[in-house]
Amino acid sequence: MKDIDTAKLGPLTLTAFGSGAGMPGLPGDFTPPSRFVRAAIYSQSAATNATAEDAVFSAFHILNQFDIPKGSVQNSAIGGTVDEITEWTSVADLKNLRWYFRTFTDQSIHMVDLKEAVEAAKGEVRILKMEGTTQPIIDASTNFVAGK
Repeated sequence: MKDIDTAKLGPLTLTAFGSGAGMPGLPGDFTPPSRFVRAAIYSQSAATNATAEDAVFSAFHILNQFDIPKGSVQNSAIGGTVDEITEWTSVADLKNLRWYFRTFTDQSIHMVDLKEAVEAAKGEVRILKMEGTTQPIIDASTNFVAGK
């Protein structure tokens, strides 16, 4: 969405105080209707991607807007209070038949080439373990590059 530089409110002229002012009033809560409205807006305003890999990264960036951080939504409909989370997020590349996912504990993007997976399964039902890995935290404290 294009940023809004100024807006008139009666006799007042309001000036934007930062980038990203092009979506005022967009619902921001975690309810499904609000998330679907945001998904429609973000997907329609996304830049065109040159490659399938760029499109996958773009899709994950859009989907970042819908992650439910632990503790931000508490469900008490089941008797006790449970912190809801986004357990996993996935993106499908229908042209190249690839499926990408990441989980709550591992934000690294994992890819399944569906042609390879079907071949490797040899006609049997197979289960892909999505959870159980934890994304490492990489210490970049001394990974300096030459500067000017």
